[in-house]
Amino acid sequence: MIYKQANDHHILRVCRFVQCFVLSLFLISGISGRSSAQEPQNALSLTPEQQSIISSLAQNVREEIRKEDCAGTGCEILVVDFALLSGETCSTCAFLADSLAKALSELPGGPHVISRTSLSSFLNEERIPSKILNQPEALAWVAYQMHASRLVFGTIRTEKELLLVRAHLLKDEGPGKKPHVSKEISVKIPLGNLADGFAARESYQSLPKREPSEAQLPNPFTAQGKVPGVALPTCFYMPNPPYTDSARAAKLSGTILLDAIITTEGRVISPRIIKGLPMGLNEICLKSLQTWRCKPAMQNGAPVPVLIPFEVTFRLY
Repeated sequence: MIYKQANDHHILRVCRFVQCFVLSLFLISGISGRSSAQEPQNALSLTPEQQSIISSLAQNVREEIRKEDCAGTGCEILVVDFALLSGETCSTCAFLADSLAKALSELPGGPHVISRTSLSSFLNEERIPSKILNQPEALAWVAYQMHASRLVFGTIRTEKELLLVRAHLLKDEGPGKKPHVSKEISVKIPLGNLADGFAARESYQSLPKREPSEAQLPNPFTAQGKVPGVALPTCFYMPNPPYTDSARAAKLSGTILLDAIITTEGRVISPRIIKGLPMGLNEICLKSLQTWRCKPAMQNGAPVPVLIPFEVTFRLY
């Protein structure tokens, strides 16, 4: 099913394609588990030489913070995972961000660094892909959500036996304005065992599988997760989730993946974000999805609840 609707705003013509794919429970589990192949970050460590260079990077970052008149208790700094040149993050990326945040917090006189654990909890809830998360507008949104005065982000890449770390400070300049990005602050670190953590991964953890009992799904399942004798549901009322102002201003495009239960009454309940988007689109999508209405799945002439994935794509034209 494909649903298309034009926005009624006159300033910008907006088309959004909302597509609902009915798949099996086991396919949902496969979607949610793709980002779970993460390397053990606790295997990474810094040599004294590497630690000294990270401490130097922290001092340079603090100097740049002070140049931007951000100091004292009102200056909250957030360090996000570094990114590979592909835009994805990695275990080494996260480990270096942890190390830089710790070094910054240990400098005499500050600055105050927002907990990386709080950031991790936020990202696990929002589930934003790293390639989108590392765009300046998305980073500014994260900074605003985390009440950060400045956000430290950057990239890493190898140069023979060295690791080039390039960091920037970002400041959210407010609605409708491009975020301010500082000049590059870079260091080179001996690669060492940091080379062991370069496999691309997401910043959020994989979701646990939903069990068939959660939706009281009919049994038995085949090995492919199909339910014999069950006619899958079809949705006939699907109001189009609108863009938020911030997402429209940033010209953000992307796809939200969810799963949800379609009840015997054809209502969509318990929606869950598998892969999300920033700037309030997750919340808008969840709210809209719960207004959708469907013809329920049928087994032996009786309606049955099923768990299915949904795909909602946002595009601006």
